[in-house]
Amino acid sequence: MIKIIGDNIIYFDTIDSTNAYLKKYWKKLPSETIVWASKQTGGYGRMKRKWISQRGGLWFSVLFKPKNRPMNPWHYVRLYTMSIKYVLSKYRLETVIKWPNDLLVNNKKICGILGEGIYVGNNISAIIVGIGLNVNNIIPDDLKNIATSYVEEKNKELNLKKLLKQINSTAYYKYYLKYFKKDKISIFTKLWIKNLNIRHGDFIKIISQSIEKRGKIVSIHGDYLEIDFDGKIEKIYAGEVSVRKERI
Repeated sequence: MIKIIGDNIIYFDTIDSTNAYLKKYWKKLPSETIVWASKQTGGYGRMKRKWISQRGGLWFSVLFKPKNRPMNPWHYVRLYTMSIKYVLSKYRLETVIKWPNDLLVNNKKICGILGEGIYVGNNISAIIVGIGLNVNNIIPDDLKNIATSYVEEKNKELNLKKLLKQINSTAYYKYYLKYFKKDKISIFTKLWIKNLNIRHGDFIKIISQSIEKRGKIVSIHGDYLEIDFDGKIEKIYAGEVSVRKERI
């Protein structure tokens, strides 16, 4: 029987991290397994930044051990940014994708997605995608200027179990089956780029640790940007920096 994303769901009321659970048990679990928790005590995002995961949000991770599918973790991050964007639009909430892994509403973060590869020797054997989506949770006062949730935008709550199913069904049927093939994945990446909040020619701020640089986008790729820093072209890779679009 063919397995689809979400055929196997492991639920916890509280867990340290859904990603950490899958990293520990990935060998024993079937591909497309989902780990979902109502609350995370040790949730984290890119560059190990703490992710506040209180009740009301949708916190889950997905394990991929595909055969004959692309094995770049960033492809799977894009899969979920596109899927969540699509599903939220059906609930009348429009979002934009912030390169490389966030969803924004009016320049506030509503969703962050983390892709992690599991290596055996030099070969990648599994990919874990962690999703943190602010849904029915109230954003703490000290984060309200940079983050938002569905309930704060629309003043109504969503059924988390139904939303989880819709997101993963969209990921599987709308994008995964169609594009996650060697000859189609580049088409999917181009589709994702069209949905970003940045364009060629935009001025952006690059933040790496405590260093900030400003430059102009020359070209946009899935895993990196080419940036003109005062006449010098540099490649900026997704896993190394944070990007902020400059407001003119």
